[in-house]
Amino acid sequence: MKLFKIIVLFIIVYIPLYSNEFEDYKLIETQKLEGDKVFDEMVRSIGNVENLKTIRTEGIVNQPVENGIISVPVQVDVDFSGKIRIKYEDKEFIIDEDKGWLKYPQGYYENLNENYIKTLSGNLTRNLIYIAQNKKDYEIKLMGEITILDKVCYKLELVEEGSTTILFVDIKDLMPVQMIYTYDFMQIIRTYLEYKVINEINYPIHITSTDINGNLISEVKILKIDFNIEIEGFK
Repeated sequence: MKLFKIIVLFIIVYIPLYSNEFEDYKLIETQKLEGDKVFDEMVRSIGNVENLKTIRTEGIVNQPVENGIISVPVQVDVDFSGKIRIKYEDKEFIIDEDKGWLKYPQGYYENLNENYIKTLSGNLTRNLIYIAQNKKDYEIKLMGEITILDKVCYKLELVEEGSTTILFVDIKDLMPVQMIYTYDFMQIIRTYLEYKVINEINYPIHITSTDINGNLISEVKILKIDFNIEIEGFK
């Protein structure tokens, strides 16, 4: 009789716990299935990115300084095999996966420190084309809906090796509206204000980055885009 009571008590306690765990599991699996679906629809809206190997963009970066805003012309070369080059004024930063150099106008190179490499390589891994090409690297969940800039958006959570990126995707046209990511313990909000269709690819040409309090970090206005050009000069 005592054993029977113990078994009954175990069943009474365990079944609700098991039921809650099962419901949590079903919710997570549903979030993943729906997240995969929205991600795929977003990629189709961006365009056929599968065959994109390189991108060159030229434009203007506006950055706040103590006495106002400075505007700097910038050229960015991206090779999706893991290389990126950023040229502005007389500076040229070159990243090749986990290595990086500063190239001087005189032609010699200086090794970049790890923090610089991490910062600059983020311009590659947070590129929307790169994200669209590398779905397999992420655990994707649909976390609900939210209104951003008067647009009703899906909220997608992308997790890669413990790093989480949030994408807000317009329900109407299925294009990214905002991205939130963390760099050096600071949350950064990247907003895509305008897209342009180049060779049937929707590419963001007006982008702002702010901190969580809305303070401007940078504003990028892209004036020229070239896809799949041969990029020379990587070290």
